[in-house]
Amino acid sequence: MRYHGRVGPQSPSERDSSLPSPDASTDETIVGDDAVRPRVESPLGRGDEVGRYLLLDPLGRGAMGQVFRAYDPDLDRQVAIKILHERGDSDSRSRLLREAKAMARIHHPHVITVYDAGMHEGAVFIAMEIVDGPSLDRWLATPRSPAAILDALTDAARGLAAAHAAGVIHRDFKPANVLVGPGDRAKVGDFGLAGIDE
Repeated sequence: MRYHGRVGPQSPSERDSSLPSPDASTDETIVGDDAVRPRVESPLGRGDEVGRYLLLDPLGRGAMGQVFRAYDPDLDRQVAIKILHERGDSDSRSRLLREAKAMARIHHPHVITVYDAGMHEGAVFIAMEIVDGPSLDRWLATPRSPAAILDALTDAARGLAAAHAAGVIHRDFKPANVLVGPGDRAKVGDFGLAGIDE
């Protein structure tokens, strides 16, 4: 379903003028492993609804699916929505649900928070915290002070340790699966290969 009206008293883009337009490129926003910059083709787009969430703009695409910036009207906030490609097989759906389950077990400032998961027209989606910033490998490609690098790596290590303490083994931990947001705070994400200690 595509929504063309207003969201509450203001649409998300009216409430936050810094949001990119549908044709704008968000060059430094990378989400997850193997992600690429926006301007990717998808049957979903700005104005479509996935569960209760209103899609705004694409953030990136990985091997399993696409990630969008979205608006949660119930809580009046922006989130990231990862949705499996429509042609995803049962193994891919199971993997994405496993990622949601793994991340939902972890509550830590250096792990991306999962808010919700569900199905949309046969495809799995995850609603999660949005991190506006590059992956750690791209962040490290720009000259940084030794102290800043140490802080980011320490953040990532703390997030990984929190996952282990929650019984989650990442199994694909690498700089491409860590996002660096405002204040150079690093957060671990992309738990699609995680093993869960039941």
